[in-house]
Amino acid sequence: MVEDDFAVRDAISLVLKLEGYEVVAVGSLEEARQKAREIEGMDVLVTDYHLSNGETGTQVMAALREQSQQPVKAVLITGDPSLAGENPARERDPYLRVAGKPIRAQELVTLIKNLLATNTPSA
Repeated sequence: MVEDDFAVRDAISLVLKLEGYEVVAVGSLEEARQKAREIEGMDVLVTDYHLSNGETGTQVMAALREQSQQPVKAVLITGDPSLAGENPARERDPYLRVAGKPIRAQELVTLIKNLLATNTPSA
């Protein structure tokens, strides 16, 4: 999970851990790259859209996909109404879900379960 706001990162991590997920939470693109090198596989990336230093969740997603050479499944959480809503990104990218802020815990869990059920092509 990538979220630059510590309180939000901590809250979302707690919710996901209570649901039984193993969570690796970081605050930046570079930290995400480093953790992805350290851990074996990643099931789903949860990331905020607007991060510090002008970074975005889409940059994180692209970097981790390039690094792993896999279509990393991702939930992009945003307060930008032009990105949230009907989720047109889903039509272009079946491994991406976009959710508006504030996101309810059950909504996030449902999005993750939905993504986990999505088959990815073999490498």
